[in-house]
Amino acid sequence: MLESAVAGLISAVQWPAIGYLFFGIALGIYFGAVPGLSGLSGMAIILPFTFGMDPVSAFSFLLGMYAVTTTSDSIPAVLIGVPGTAAAQATVLDGFPMAKRGEASRAFGAAFTCSAIGGVLGALVMGLSIPIVQPIVLAFAKPEFFMLGLLGLTMVGALSGRSILKGLTAAGLGLLLSQIGYAEQLAIPRYWMGFTYLLDGLPLVPVVLGLFALPEVVSLASSNRSISDI
Repeated sequence: MLESAVAGLISAVQWPAIGYLFFGIALGIYFGAVPGLSGLSGMAIILPFTFGMDPVSAFSFLLGMYAVTTTSDSIPAVLIGVPGTAAAQATVLDGFPMAKRGEASRAFGAAFTCSAIGGVLGALVMGLSIPIVQPIVLAFAKPEFFMLGLLGLTMVGALSGRSILKGLTAAGLGLLLSQIGYAEQLAIPRYWMGFTYLLDGLPLVPVVLGLFALPEVVSLASSNRSISDI
C-alpha cells in the first residue's frame, strides 16, 4: 500500500497534473466561499469537463477543487456569519463574534490552521485505518444505524444546557422535518404537500442557508454598518 501511495503522489506532482491541481484549488476557493455552493456542487458542475482528460490530471483537478472547499467556507462564516458550506456552521459561532470585535484576521488564522492540520492528519489516519475499519463498516446494518441515530438524540440533553425543553422541541422538530419525502421501505410519500421538489426530502443547503444566512443578511442590510461595528 505504501508503494502505491508514493507512486500516486509522484504522478500528482508532475506536469500537467500539478497545474490542474492548482486550477482546481482556485475554483474550490470560489465554490466554498459562496454560500449555497459546496464541494459536491462543484463536482457536479466540472465533472463533465474531465471526461476527455487524462485520469491523473482529472483526479488532481477534482481533488484540489473539493479539498479546499472545507477551508474557504470559513470566509463567509467569519465575515458575515453565513456558513459557506454546512460544515462551517461551528465556525460561525466563534468566528463571526470575533469579526464583530475587529479580530477577523485572528479568526481566519485559527480556521485556516485548523483546516490544514486537520486535513493532513485526517488523511494520514484515514489511509492507515482503512484495512482495520473496512470490516467494521461493512458489518454495519440497520440496527447499528438506528443506534447511532439514538445516540445523536441523547446528545440533545448534553447540548441543551439549562433549557431542556427547548432542546427536546428542536429535536422533535428536526425529526418531523426528516420525515418529509419517500419512506424507503414502503415508497410512500410523506408530508410532500403536492410539491414534487419535496419528494426527496429537504435539501441540507437551503435549510442551512435559511437558518444562518437570511437572518444575518437582513441584520447587516438594516443596520447599515460594518461588521466590526455591529
